[in-house]
Amino acid sequence: MPLAYFDCLAGASGDMILGALVDAGVPIEYLQECAAALQLPGLQLTAMKVQRCGVSATQVEVHTIPEHKHRHLYHIKDIIHKAHLPESVRDHALRIFQRLAEAEAKVHQTTPEKIHFHEVGAVDAIADVVCSAAGLHYLNVAQILVSTFPLGGGMVKCEHGLIPVPAPATVELIRNFPSRLGPIDFELLTPTGAAILTTLGRPYDQSTFKMLNVGSGAGSVDLANLPNILRVYVGEKESAATADVITVLETNIDDMSPEIYPFVVERLLDEGALDAFLTPILMKKGRPAFTLTVLCAAEKVEDLLGVIYSETSTLGVRLHTLPRRKLRRRQEKRMTSLGEVAVKIVEWNDKQTALPEFEECKRLALAQGLPLREVYDILRREFER
Repeated sequence: MPLAYFDCLAGASGDMILGALVDAGVPIEYLQECAAALQLPGLQLTAMKVQRCGVSATQVEVHTIPEHKHRHLYHIKDIIHKAHLPESVRDHALRIFQRLAEAEAKVHQTTPEKIHFHEVGAVDAIADVVCSAAGLHYLNVAQILVSTFPLGGGMVKCEHGLIPVPAPATVELIRNFPSRLGPIDFELLTPTGAAILTTLGRPYDQSTFKMLNVGSGAGSVDLANLPNILRVYVGEKESAATADVITVLETNIDDMSPEIYPFVVERLLDEGALDAFLTPILMKKGRPAFTLTVLCAAEKVEDLLGVIYSETSTLGVRLHTLPRRKLRRRQEKRMTSLGEVAVKIVEWNDKQTALPEFEECKRLALAQGLPLREVYDILRREFER
């Protein structure tokens, strides 16, 4: 599985991400084509080699015509939708700006649709987001991991005046991602950089990978005692069992009608939970109850907590993170004696196992007038040949 690991030793910004990707092998000409597709007046990208505390890195500069527009989310979505870009690039860019809008909305106590972007709505920020998504697409990256974020400190000037570092929107974006304050008074992690990496990436899970290439992107300022660079390691995970980290939400409920539980589980799955299930338990004094367990990615925690608190009677939820190993799998279509079937292909120790999907077996059983168990047996025998 191709992956990119971002080592944020001096934080991250949009231009640092672009510089790291170019340094890792993405042609600047490709990013220039993607920028041109946005059809924004005066937008140009250039790349050059620079030194940061004696360390060589690539600095990408986004050149624009000065403007004073305040764009709403729908303006930015319209620009991206109209651009001739690969589908995955467009989807990733839209997701990033949606999260940015949600973070800003939470800070200003309004809705994402009413947010008008200042700095992150400028032409250079739009180019940063779209071209970062394009660079990852060019490298064919399937998984993005990020290190602990150094946040910096102090104050920074923006259109609203002086605000604390990290910026309020940045704080919202990095929820559930490992972070630390310092090591200097400077804005190391910008809202744009945080949005890109936390939307597309996950915290580093300590898994091993084979490094194929590395790139260093330079920040615009040459800091005195810290190499202002962002490194990206491009490589592949070697194990067939890929590793990641999931968050587990748990709560015990003993005072709710059992009729409600299936709806709660359905809501959680619709909201993005990886899994949700109920375990019958006996609480103190022999009272029957259920443990509701939800597995999810870190970025989904707040959304799923909202579902639990609104749909159940619980007063609190336990949270903990767990490492997880997953076998490689993919979906494909196969022709069988019963017709075309969608199957899941699982890889382990250089062997592949084809597993029929339940809904497909159910469909064939009804169409052929066969018992479901017989359909399973027929497909398994044919897959083993």
